[in-house]
Amino acid sequence: MNERETHGSDVRTASRVAEVGSARARRRTASGRRAGRSAGPPRGLRRRLAELSPAKRVAIVAPTLLVALLLAVLGVEAAASVGRIHPGVRVAGVPVGGRTPAGAAEVLESAIGTRMDDPVLVAFEDQSWSVEATHVAAAPQIEDMTEAAMAVGRTGDPWTRVKERASAWLAPVELPPLVAADPEALRSLVATIDAQVSRPPQDATVIIDGTTARIEPAVVGVAMRLADVANMLLESFASETRQVSVPVDFVPVQVTDADAQQALEDAQMMMSGPVTVTYDDAQWEFAADEIAHWIKFRPIPAAEDTASPLGAAAASQSASAEGSSASGETTGTPRLVLEAFIDSNAASATVTAKVGEAGRPPADAQFKVGGGSVTIIPSQDGVGPDVEALARELTQTLTSGGPRTVELRTMRVAPERTTADAEAMGIKERISTYTTHFDSGNKPRVNNIHTLADALDGTLIPPGGTFSFNETIGPRTAAKGYQEAPAIVNGKLVPQLGGGICQVGTTIFNTIFESGLPVLERRNHSFYISHYPTGRDATVSWGGPDFKFKNDTDNWVLIATGYSSSSLTISLYGTDPGYEVSASVGAWTNIKPHPVSETKDPTLALGTRVVEDAGVDGRTIVVTRTVKKGGTVLRTDSFTSVYKPKEEVARVGTMPVSVPETTSATP
Repeated sequence: MNERETHGSDVRTASRVAEVGSARARRRTASGRRAGRSAGPPRGLRRRLAELSPAKRVAIVAPTLLVALLLAVLGVEAAASVGRIHPGVRVAGVPVGGRTPAGAAEVLESAIGTRMDDPVLVAFEDQSWSVEATHVAAAPQIEDMTEAAMAVGRTGDPWTRVKERASAWLAPVELPPLVAADPEALRSLVATIDAQVSRPPQDATVIIDGTTARIEPAVVGVAMRLADVANMLLESFASETRQVSVPVDFVPVQVTDADAQQALEDAQMMMSGPVTVTYDDAQWEFAADEIAHWIKFRPIPAAEDTASPLGAAAASQSASAEGSSASGETTGTPRLVLEAFIDSNAASATVTAKVGEAGRPPADAQFKVGGGSVTIIPSQDGVGPDVEALARELTQTLTSGGPRTVELRTMRVAPERTTADAEAMGIKERISTYTTHFDSGNKPRVNNIHTLADALDGTLIPPGGTFSFNETIGPRTAAKGYQEAPAIVNGKLVPQLGGGICQVGTTIFNTIFESGLPVLERRNHSFYISHYPTGRDATVSWGGPDFKFKNDTDNWVLIATGYSSSSLTISLYGTDPGYEVSASVGAWTNIKPHPVSETKDPTLALGTRVVEDAGVDGRTIVVTRTVKKGGTVLRTDSFTSVYKPKEEVARVGTMPVSVPETTSATP
């Protein structure tokens, strides 16, 4: 390179160096200006701050610095709490702040698991119940509690998060334990406790003992808060606190002791002496002890719509007991007062028994039968005491302090079965009838047949109803007029109260047999009796065999009886259903000879035999009944009678017969 070229190169190099140096100088100058601006407030702000007093400058700058410091601290705390529960968080009293979820779960499992082994005491007043977690299958929800702890300071808007984190630094954040249980077992347990804690309110009332009255004081009710008890119990299983005080609401009464005072005074006045009831020229006196049985009490609205004092007090108690009441209101309850009055139902029996002659009793419509036809005897209204009106007048008179005399009023008394009712029952013709005969010489047996027939006469069975012989007649007792007569007991004829009633049972069975109505229950005698229709007898006894049939017609049916000294007729009346009845009697089968029992009798001549009780062979027979209507078979019934052999009882003579001696003549 020649000297000129070398010199030119040096000049260009120097020029570039100068340009670079100038650029660096410019950058330093700009950097200095920027540094100057960041190092302090702008010139305008600095000028304004300079113009303020020192105190005002501190008031403006200090909050800015405090916020900057708080943000710096929160930034450090947030960085330190990444993946960990924020410091200051506790679950069921167990510190878990600063731990990872896994570490917190381990700590909770250890602490709460130990607590779950100990019972919790549930207490109310002087009652207590020791409850173990196993009773309701309670189990701590460790995962849910860990998630709840981890969520502190991490949910909600930014300001909420900042407040939660700041609060955790200043004071611990306490989270409740989470415990699950078997819902049915928990509900049952709480219900058991509730049954012994809760009680309904009891209004004040008046008690009468003899002719003395006193007030039974009011008692405020108690209502246990079931949901609160369940939640508190579950939390206590996992808490350090091992006792639950049962929260309750007090239920106010409506009638206080003061509200029953007037009823007490009125009752005492009612029982202060006898009362006279008059009707025309007759009069009847009722003593104080009789009046006492008529007095009843009822709550009625108070004259003024004011709150019951005891009710308001109870509501106030409810609001202050274990927290606020369910409604949070203490307005009291509508005020009621107790009223004493004469109850017409209570007085009716006593009054009617004494003043029964005041008027006349009603007469029901009756059915008169004869010759297969039915006549209705019309009903008649009665006149009787108006006990309702009497009770009202007695209440007023006996509490007024005036003369204790009341005039009896009368009223129309309707019969239970009117003529129209009887006509609507459809009893207008004879459906069937049957007659059986018996020996008139056995007077006790005849008496029993007549007595039972009278009890059966007039029996009514509704449409679709079932007739039961035993339920209709009831026990056969001496008080009803029954006498001892021969009856079959365990296959033998023995004297028994009501003997002979099977004559009536057999007669009504055949009446129903001929009517075509369904027979529901029938049993034959234990041995065959020849004077009954073959295979169509029926035995009945109280506590034993019964006879039943069903009225399958659309109308009522009436049983009518008639008798003589040697016959019994039973008829069925109603609306003839048009049944066509036919019967067939099968042959005797399964013949079993009867046993014979003989007793030696030395009072009878040898070879003489006297039968005390005739024997009857055992046998079986079937009677078939076919019921048709309009030529169509409705039903076919088979009545099977199985008769047992009846033992023959006889006496056989053993006394020798003496033969007179003969002598030959001597030639």
